[in-house]
Amino acid sequence: MIKIGVFVEGQTENIFITRLLAEYLGYEKFEVESIRLMGNKARIIRKRAIHSGVQIYVLIYDVGSDEKVVSALVERAEKMVKKDNYQYLLALRDLYPNKRQEKLNIINKVQKVFSKFVFAYRLKFVLAIMEIEAWFLADYGLFKRIDERLTPQYIHEKIGEDLIKNDPENYQHPAHIIDNIYRLIGRRYKKREKQCYEITSNIDYDFLCLDEGIKSKISSFFYFLKCIDSMLQEV
Repeated sequence: MIKIGVFVEGQTENIFITRLLAEYLGYEKFEVESIRLMGNKARIIRKRAIHSGVQIYVLIYDVGSDEKVVSALVERAEKMVKKDNYQYLLALRDLYPNKRQEKLNIINKVQKVFSKFVFAYRLKFVLAIMEIEAWFLADYGLFKRIDERLTPQYIHEKIGEDLIKNDPENYQHPAHIIDNIYRLIGRRYKKREKQCYEITSNIDYDFLCLDEGIKSKISSFFYFLKCIDSMLQEV
């Protein structure tokens, strides 16, 4: 069994990555446990018994802040790799609130920190541009599944956003776009737990992962999948 640790910045990422990996890897092969870091304490928020058919075990650390994602991984890397037998550790955070032009500088700084470990090849870093919500927006049929009124055409007509043609990574604040869409039906997007589950359960994961037409639109998402694929070569 391969063990992977994934460090994320919050609840939205935790819920989405759990569902994405289950869909992408296969429910019968995949087991997940989630831990939320609260100060110096860790609280288990999702745990299931590992059954005999599991080939991939993923531990998700919800660190509660984008600035702590990499440091939380670095603090635990030595123990997780050498003592707990994790084959790979991955840190995922949003580029926002940093500016778009800071992207390469952030990536280079993280890679420099990772390079200090003898097992640096086991450490991965993914920077979602600008927020992970950009990945949700790439599935332009998502909102119609949430409310039949929210077709791409209706959204374009009412708020001027063409979800079919637009590159969601070009949005400065993708979460605000989702909020504007929710406002069309008298709701708000506030990243509440119930909303996160609503969105992640309505995403078409086959479309998101396999459609060739959106690969250029959410390059950071497909880099995430590339990292996962490279980890699974040992399975």
